[in-house]
Amino acid sequence: MGWLFGNRRKRERATYSQLVSEPAPAARPAAALRSQPTPQQALDALRAGNDAFLRGENNLGHVRADDLDELQGGQYPIATIVGCADSRTPPTILFNQGFGRLFSIRVAGNTVDRRGLASIVYAVKHLHCPLVVVMGHTGCGAVAAAEAIVDGRAEMDPSLEAMIEPIIPAVLAARRSRPTNPAEAAVEENARVVAAKLATADTALAEALAAGTLMIVGAVKDMSSGRVRFLEIIGNGSPTPANQRAAVPA
Repeated sequence: MGWLFGNRRKRERATYSQLVSEPAPAARPAAALRSQPTPQQALDALRAGNDAFLRGENNLGHVRADDLDELQGGQYPIATIVGCADSRTPPTILFNQGFGRLFSIRVAGNTVDRRGLASIVYAVKHLHCPLVVVMGHTGCGAVAAAEAIVDGRAEMDPSLEAMIEPIIPAVLAARRSRPTNPAEAAVEENARVVAAKLATADTALAEALAAGTLMIVGAVKDMSSGRVRFLEIIGNGSPTPANQRAAVPA
């Protein structure tokens, strides 16, 4: 099928990073470069935004159309959110962020195919986005569908195979630890697996992690409360010595 996180095929053509020409330095205003947060600062901003959302201190009610004026020259998002398409999990609201703050890639089950990967690489390499968050959520229907296939309670629907198949390995991995709540464990493992694979999915991402300009982290949004819980962080925001850098698969 060619899914990056399903049945992966060897890439014979140039990567998206190689096909997109690098913008000239002058294309990105110096002021924007100075104001771009570090990976840790970006993560802290998302934590603070979710805390504000939970307190009912939502700033988005003050967002107006003319806020777009200052973004006409380009976008400088502080985070790329790889999230589920579920209508109850909008990143801008959950993290209390307005226009130009979040680069969102959403698909049922928060998995990543080649086009999704190209979007992430674009955000990191060309928009200098310092943080990638892979966010699942409790009660995810895509994960539930994968569980039903694993348990033999349902047959694979060919029209949904591309959505379900990439999630099945995470469901199986979560079951090995015999969790008390298999559904929530599968959601968490799915976010964790996708985040881990992104770290070596493209040279641009691996290089940004090694340079300390990128962090990748999984997260789970609780459907009942709206709280976002962050999982393990990949990358520490500091350069990695060359002899300790992970290789990117061919």
